[in-house]
This record gives sequence, structure tokens and C-alpha cells, in this order.
Amino acid sequence: MPRKKSNENKSYEEAVARLEEIASFLESGTATLDESIALFDESVALFDFCDQKLKEVKQKIEIVSSASSEERDD
Repeated sequence: MPRKKSNENKSYEEAVARLEEIASFLESGTATLDESIALFDESVALFDFCDQKLKEVKQKIEIVSSASSEERDD
């Protein structure tokens, strides 16, 4: 199960799918302690990646919404 891949070229959807894989594997109870720790570390990095992506999208939406609102006011 353990497979660590850089988050650089990963999409949000791929990161979420990987988080789901990790959760399922950990819930199965078959991971060793070392595997569990490595997967926990990977999941934290994936969570941070997803959180950052969502913040970026939120910011873009706010910018577009603001610009659209200003155009309607003119």
C-alpha cells in the first residue's frame, strides 16, 4: 500500500482519492506501525495540498464575483 508521490503534479481530485485510499488502508488494520506513520505523514501533506487548492479557488471566485458585481453596478 505505501506509495508516496509528490503533490506537485497532482490534481485536487487525485489527492482526495489518495486520502480515501489511505483511510481505507488504515481502517483495515493491516498496516504496520511504520506504514501507519508514513501514511499519516502523507495524509497530512495531502490535506495541506487540498486546503491550499481550495483557498486558491475561493480567492479566484471572490475576485471574479467582485469584478462581476462591479460590472453590473456600472
